Amino acid sequence: MTHLGSKVSKITITSSVYQTLGFSVTEKFTKKGENGKVHVAFLTSQKLTLELYELPDSIDNNLSQFRNGIEYFALEVNDIDKILNKIKALGYEINEELVYEKREYCEVSFFLISGLDGERVEFDMTRYF
Repeated sequence: MTHLGSKVSKITITSSVYQTLGFSVTEKFTKKGENGKVHVAFLTSQKLTLELYELPDSIDNNLSQFRNGIEYFALEVNDIDKILNKIKALGYEINEELVYEKREYCEVSFFLISGLDGERVEFDMTRYF
């Protein structure tokens, strides 16, 4: 299974957030690690699986120190205006407003929000000519 892993500070809260964005929990478990319990959840949408993991409290969970990794991931959508309205209705803050770009072979529209742990989620609609 291809997936994207993301360290989170509160797995139950972050999992709930992604469920409001259309993801479903496909697997959830806790395992014993060297420094305590590690909580893991796999959440799946039509085209992406996220592995969320929360490390034990005994490990420094200051996520701001990990800013050199993945800055954002994109979710492909069929109707950018519909999803933008849904995101706003759910109360998420838009941190990069809707952008329309016409390129040589396609038109792209996208916007970004921030997740609870500083990750950014892009919603993207691309139409190819």
